[in-house]
Amino acid sequence: MSKLENYVKITSPIPKKLCKKIITVLKNSNWKEHTFNYHDGSVNKKRDTQPCKSLHDNSKHSQELMALLHNEIGNYIDTINSPYFTGWNGYTTLKYNKYYKGTLMEKHWDNIHTMFDGTIKGIPTLSIIGLLNNDFKGGEIEMFENTKIKLKAGEILIFPSNFLYPHMVCPVTKGTRHSFVSWVY
Repeated sequence: MSKLENYVKITSPIPKKLCKKIITVLKNSNWKEHTFNYHDGSVNKKRDTQPCKSLHDNSKHSQELMALLHNEIGNYIDTINSPYFTGWNGYTTLKYNKYYKGTLMEKHWDNIHTMFDGTIKGIPTLSIIGLLNNDFKGGEIEMFENTKIKLKAGEILIFPSNFLYPHMVCPVTKGTRHSFVSWVY
């Protein structure tokens, strides 16, 4: 494998029934504005974009979803078949994102460090983005100089968490986009 795109994988491990259940369970949760933590210690530098809402959750439905992700992480590692990436220590609790019309996730790369300042030690090696619904427009994931990836409900996107994979979630133009993220370390 030599092309960066070869390390970006889409799979469909999540039953649509579970996707709908998670959206229902989280509907009345305490959603907060998404924030970026920067390496200079600042949080949410001035931006011209409207961020999504975020929520960490470890309910029984989230644990069911995380069990499905566990298998997909192993499959990903087997598929890329790299002598340099043969294992992993764990993955973070799910973080759900809710994108209303006009919201997005600005372009970034997943150099997440705040999650690894406490009891979890490591660096993010893989990023996982999953989609829970289809009843919205816009919200594509953009990578590689304007390549747009449109996930379907129940699909996950797995890719390396480094500076070679900057990505963004394009603005949602209609409806509400429900998704989740996790990072493998």
